[in-house]
Amino acid sequence: MKIGIFPGSFNPVHIGHLALTNYIAEYGEFDEIWFLITPQNPLKKRTELLDQHLRLAWLEKAIGDYPKFKTCTIEWEMPQPTYTINTLQRLRVMFPDYSFELIIGSDNWETIHRWKDYQLILKNFKTWIYPRLSSGRIVFNHPNVHIIKGAQKMEVSSTFIRKAIRHGKDVRFFLPAGIYDDIIASNVLVREAANAASEENLETVLEKETFF
Repeated sequence: MKIGIFPGSFNPVHIGHLALTNYIAEYGEFDEIWFLITPQNPLKKRTELLDQHLRLAWLEKAIGDYPKFKTCTIEWEMPQPTYTINTLQRLRVMFPDYSFELIIGSDNWETIHRWKDYQLILKNFKTWIYPRLSSGRIVFNHPNVHIIKGAQKMEVSSTFIRKAIRHGKDVRFFLPAGIYDDIIASNVLVREAANAASEENLETVLEKETFF
């Protein structure tokens, strides 16, 4: 079985995540796409992350009963911070009959040289890059690296969504059905806003984000 590993914080999951992976699942050669929910990205501040159990619950609700999507929380049980090379190697040991391939955005590709043992990732795991509007020309020269072609470029940002909700904006259509209501009901972003020492105003965020 060929598994596409799609790592991310899903902080929260949004329509861009699902549209891209839906395309890859239906038009690519993968049997399943596993959403690898990171408890802590080594390149991100811990304070940026919502509770991992909330992120998991929202993601599981979003993917519903679509048979080609699965969630994966293997990194929750690993030493922190986790690194992609360690995760991929552990998955290979746990599921020796499966073939695992990595799916990342072109923005992550631009910084992959900062990833732990990134050369081992490229050597041992086929890596697929999906182009993003916010990134420039994708440059690579490796037999294990490939470009995902044909997918619609939909630039939606979890950062924008969180900050918009903190400012009282109804951005339900940036999110899978029902997730906006769950976020509001959880009250977590309201609490975060109240505790924040300073916050960018929404106009600044809108200037920085590219959507479609």
